[in-house]
Amino acid sequence: MSDYERVLPEVKSGSDGGPGQATPDSSSTPRWKTAWHSIWFATKAIEIRLRFIAVLVGIGLLIGYWDTIKNYWDKWTRPAAASAALSADNEFYCPMHPSVIRDKPDPGGAVPKCPICGMPLSRRKKGELPELPEGVVSRVQLSPYRVQLAGIKTVDVEHRPLAVEIRTVGYVAIDERKLSRIVVRASGYVEKLYVNESFAEVESVYALAEIYSPELYSSAKELLIARKGTNAGLGEIARERLRLLGVADKEIDEIIRTGEAGSRLIIRSPHRGHVFEKRIVEGDSVEAGQTLFEVADLSTVWIEGEVFEKDVATLRSGQTVEASVEAFPGRVFEGRVSLVHPHVETSTRTLRVRFELDNPGHMLRPGMFATIRLTTPIQAVEPFRSQLVAQRANPLRTTAFATVSDKSPDGDSASDTQSKQDDEALIALQKVCPVTGAKLGSMGKPVRTDAAGHPVFLCCAGCEDKIAARPDYYLARLRTVTDEGVLAVPEQAIIDTGKQKIVYIEREPGLFEGVAVTLGPLSDGYYAVINGLLPGDRVASAGAFLVDAETRLNPAAASTYFGASGAPSSGAPPSSTRSTSEEAPRGPMADADGQSDEERQNIAKLPAADRKIADIQRVCPITDMPLGSMGVPYKMIVEGKPLFLCCEGCKGKVAEDPQAALEKTRTANAEP
Repeated sequence: MSDYERVLPEVKSGSDGGPGQATPDSSSTPRWKTAWHSIWFATKAIEIRLRFIAVLVGIGLLIGYWDTIKNYWDKWTRPAAASAALSADNEFYCPMHPSVIRDKPDPGGAVPKCPICGMPLSRRKKGELPELPEGVVSRVQLSPYRVQLAGIKTVDVEHRPLAVEIRTVGYVAIDERKLSRIVVRASGYVEKLYVNESFAEVESVYALAEIYSPELYSSAKELLIARKGTNAGLGEIARERLRLLGVADKEIDEIIRTGEAGSRLIIRSPHRGHVFEKRIVEGDSVEAGQTLFEVADLSTVWIEGEVFEKDVATLRSGQTVEASVEAFPGRVFEGRVSLVHPHVETSTRTLRVRFELDNPGHMLRPGMFATIRLTTPIQAVEPFRSQLVAQRANPLRTTAFATVSDKSPDGDSASDTQSKQDDEALIALQKVCPVTGAKLGSMGKPVRTDAAGHPVFLCCAGCEDKIAARPDYYLARLRTVTDEGVLAVPEQAIIDTGKQKIVYIEREPGLFEGVAVTLGPLSDGYYAVINGLLPGDRVASAGAFLVDAETRLNPAAASTYFGASGAPSSGAPPSSTRSTSEEAPRGPMADADGQSDEERQNIAKLPAADRKIADIQRVCPITDMPLGSMGVPYKMIVEGKPLFLCCEGCKGKVAEDPQAALEKTRTANAEP
């Protein structure tokens, strides 16, 4: 029974004599009681209807504001750690993309995420220098005008066929492997010399001297007697004795054929060459074991040189070398490294190296001074050689580094353990993210993905879309050494502080990050890069020292350009004021209205309709630079209206607040 049905009988009975009283004579009831019961009845009726209406309104509000109620419920039930309450002196920023600045959390109090890389933003106090990622030592962003004024030029880091060249001097020496000392094996007397002068050239088996030897005569007699006997073994013993005395088999056969015992021993040259030393004259008495001649073959010679210990890594056995001597200007003799001595001379801090060269026509004479030039491809020098060997092994294609689709679906613990070990090995081999160049692990746990059939690790999930769009390009960025060359950076791009070497990479237009690099040898104006850079990185070549000076002398002013404390935040419109030092340069060729010939020429390259609009607009709403001063003006369509910028680097600022850019253009010029 409803409240209305319960109250109605009471109201009816009360109308006769009040509630609970049945008075048959209504004329005796006071009038004020009748009025009171009427008011009470009306109030109850209204209350019942309002209660019903309130229920309907509550249901309608619950349905209409369900999403809002759900958001508040998530906010109230979220753990305290997820709250991102921000005080007035704090702000959020992205360490990888410093232009991303937020001064308040997302709706619901959540930590905002970077729209570029998708990583949660970090918190800092306004005015505090941003915390730089691992490997980055400094960061600065310059306006397009300042980049042009400083003459800063950027180049791509790419592979180049570099080589290390070493020049040293040495002296020509005899090849000891072709030097012979001729000794006599039987005592006797020198009866005749066929070569009676030093440095004479002789051929192989050429007769040098004739020795009379009684010992030789008795041995020859024994051979003849043994040949006449019946014991064949004695003949072989006698023949072997003559052979040990230095008698050739041909001469022994001649003794047997003639039957005459010879007493003369012919001393012959074992090979062709020059008689460098003659130690006997005719009539000398010689003893067994005495040296008679020294004969050297000069068809090949040695050059003994020295190199500094810092160049030891570029030497390897068999390496090709080039030599030249003053006696034959313009003539180059080719050879190879035959020996690298195992120790360093402590007095000179040099290492002796032996080079072997062919000597046609005996042009290289022992004792000559020679200049040696060694050229070694840098990819053949450590540590590049080890990196190249590792890349040739290509662990990305081996079973140990199988792709994600090749893994066993069983999911057993042994497979999981092996997969984890493979991932750790691949992370240690890869070291850096191919998209951002950041060290793996510097932005949290590396994210594994698949690129063109190869497993690749990224610094964060925000890089997955980029590597999916250009997998071959980013895989190539992981190859710092190839068979054709090594990664190279111009010499003028290096800032050497004494403790470390820094290169400034242009991450975004005008945004430069100084990274510490490890460099190899210098060749042809380029340094070989061991680590710190990746192929495709754009580095400041001309004007790098000015970028470095900006980070050291005025880092706060440089950082304000991209929204640090004291500068407009990401959502604030750019200021229309500019200091006098930022005014666009006006040369002597500027016309009466302040527009130079170069600016007119760049604007003239636009279509006729666009050229008319650019002439009216005149300046860029972001940098206040004259249109055409940075090249052909860049055109954007903002809310259906054309807007010209000094360069493409300004389009990001327009995208942040298009209304401010349009309003500034309308204020400065009549709207087209």
